[in-house]
Amino acid sequence: MTEPNHFGGLLRRHRHDAGLTIEELAAAANVSVRAISDMERGRSQVPQRRTVEALVRALRLADPAATALRGAARAGRRTGRPVAALAAPRAVADFTGRATELAWLGELAARGADADPPVVAVVSGSPGLGKSAIMLEAANRYAASFPDGVLFLDLRGLDPDPPRPADLLLRLLVALGVDEDQVPGEEAARSAQYRAVIRDRRCLLLLDNAASEAQVRPLLPAAGGTMTIVTSRRGLAGLEAVDRLRMPVLPVGEAVALLRGIIGADRAGAEPESALRGVAEACGGLPLALRIAGNRLLSRPDWTVAYLLRRLADEDARMDVLVAGDLAVAGPFLLSYRQLSPGAARTFRRLSLVPGPDSGPDLAAQLAGAGIAETEAALDELAELGLLQPAAEGRYRFHDLIRAFARVRLAAEEAAPDRRRMADDMVAWLLRQAVAAGRWFEPEHAGRLDGGAPGSAAQAKRWIMQEHLNWLGALRAAAAAGRHAEVMAVADAMHWFSDQWTYWGHWLEVFQLSAAAAEALGDLRGQAVHLNYVSWAYTACEARPDLAGAPARAALRLAGAAGDVSQQGWSWAYLGHAAERLGDAGQAELAAREALQLFETAADWDGYSQALSLLAGSLAGAGRHRDALELHERLKALLDDPHRAPSPLVHRVTSGHVHLRSGMSLLALRRWQQAAASFQTALPLLQRAGVRQSQARCRYGWGCALARLGRVEEARAQLTRALRISRQIGLSDLADQALDQLVQLGTRPMIKASLM
Repeated sequence: MTEPNHFGGLLRRHRHDAGLTIEELAAAANVSVRAISDMERGRSQVPQRRTVEALVRALRLADPAATALRGAARAGRRTGRPVAALAAPRAVADFTGRATELAWLGELAARGADADPPVVAVVSGSPGLGKSAIMLEAANRYAASFPDGVLFLDLRGLDPDPPRPADLLLRLLVALGVDEDQVPGEEAARSAQYRAVIRDRRCLLLLDNAASEAQVRPLLPAAGGTMTIVTSRRGLAGLEAVDRLRMPVLPVGEAVALLRGIIGADRAGAEPESALRGVAEACGGLPLALRIAGNRLLSRPDWTVAYLLRRLADEDARMDVLVAGDLAVAGPFLLSYRQLSPGAARTFRRLSLVPGPDSGPDLAAQLAGAGIAETEAALDELAELGLLQPAAEGRYRFHDLIRAFARVRLAAEEAAPDRRRMADDMVAWLLRQAVAAGRWFEPEHAGRLDGGAPGSAAQAKRWIMQEHLNWLGALRAAAAAGRHAEVMAVADAMHWFSDQWTYWGHWLEVFQLSAAAAEALGDLRGQAVHLNYVSWAYTACEARPDLAGAPARAALRLAGAAGDVSQQGWSWAYLGHAAERLGDAGQAELAAREALQLFETAADWDGYSQALSLLAGSLAGAGRHRDALELHERLKALLDDPHRAPSPLVHRVTSGHVHLRSGMSLLALRRWQQAAASFQTALPLLQRAGVRQSQARCRYGWGCALARLGRVEEARAQLTRALRISRQIGLSDLADQALDQLVQLGTRPMIKASLM
């Protein structure tokens, strides 16, 4: 068997035969004097291939001497191992999934010994994601690529006093074969010595649970073939020239596979798949939580997975359920929590009150009782420690289990009256902001700034959409608490905006809550108004015009009792819209004419323009397209009449729709050129109004007209956009029609227009 220092003996003999001193060989090979001295004396591991080749050239060795020296180097590398103190822990026996992440680490390992700079992979993320586990699995899979061994250091980054870099460097140097009495005392000198020693090795260096960039930076090789994997809850953004992986939660399929692996195939096979999936989802794809859940099942053979799932359903008790022996899901969270500054800890606790899945700095500042700058610093700190996950556009979200932990800390550290006050204040703030934002889209209030309101309609729209689940949650809380006036104010303010976002999916609930609030207050007119909103939501948002009639008829009765002529007109208008969607053109026409008469009596020109558009649509639905076009011309004249024109917002929306509906009638009359011109005029108006479903219909009609005119590429572009928008907002019928037209365009340029 080859002796570990056979290489050193051969090197010394060849140097003597060449008549060279160590200094002369070092200069000729561009290798340090100390490195050659340590190699000859067996005080360090043997060099990498490129160093051996440099020595062969400097010594001018020919075969077989050169081959023998290379062979001794390879044999020496195979025998080189770190001391036991830095041996890696065993990998997780039932490691499951993470194929993408392991492939990424494998690609880094394959870069080889000549990577410049040396490969450094930073794996970061929230507690419990399995960062250490994937690092050890990678070491287990790719160790063969590192002939000089695997070195493992736990940097204990969450300790109150983590190890200093100088102490860690000492451990590394001793593990690499340097006598402790030869290690300098200063950190900078130790780092330089360490980098000189490791430069000629190809090791896999595992730095687990790093505290900071300052702790890690002195440990990173400056040259050579060593690959470093660093794990940390922090992102370590200050490290330069590194590859980064932010660990995600496990996908549901991998989470179920891990749970199966823990409890065993027999027991898993006896349980419903839905129950296994439910536990995986309750654990939020967090490997630590899944392991605890699996261990709890193993330790309680009489428990079914379904029973555990029922226990996990209570979010407030979930932290107590996810405990198995000395393993608790809250433990890693608590270690991170104790690292926080007081302001960040307060922000973390109170963010658990947020009703939606994420939050922006403004809402966080309200809860924390701090300024925006201070709150943004706290959010950055929480994200750095993995207690919050950065989301789009400067927002942050909780992992479900970390949110549950935050609620536990809130209950433990803040008194119940204070918690109730915070929750009430948050609800009030969200509802005030919702009203202020929604008013940008009301005909009477557009452009008028209220206190704390967004500074533009674009900002208001962004706030409403970003915070939608938060203000909706606040609305639900207010309704449950009997804060009826606030509920109605939000629904009133949001009514006009809802036309721009009909596909949101929650407008029916919003207006049902506000109608119930009006009833609780005994407000007959308010109840009529909000029942009319409910009718609109059934038709426009839920695609259930068959259900829209009942609330509209109830609103008609209540408006009559309240003496509100305008609301009676709106009730008839909504009855007409429902009939139009149901294909009952006669009933739609009747309702439109009733609405027109009432709106004219009330001098409600906003409503009058809508009823006139509805009447034109009902005539088109009956195939009376020429009559419909005459009404569209009448509507255009109304829009230009300074005495009867609707408010600016309604004017803008109606202008787009009158050209859209005219285009559809012209298309039906086979007047292709005029139809295309009408759609072309309608589109920018509809874009400015923000009504995406109408934009989709406009592009569809325009594409049909262009196809008839033989302008195939232009037609294809419009139909493709119509298809994309329709799919995004859930207009499945229109999407199918657009796709059918595109298919026909691929076979012949002349297609039959399919009207909606």
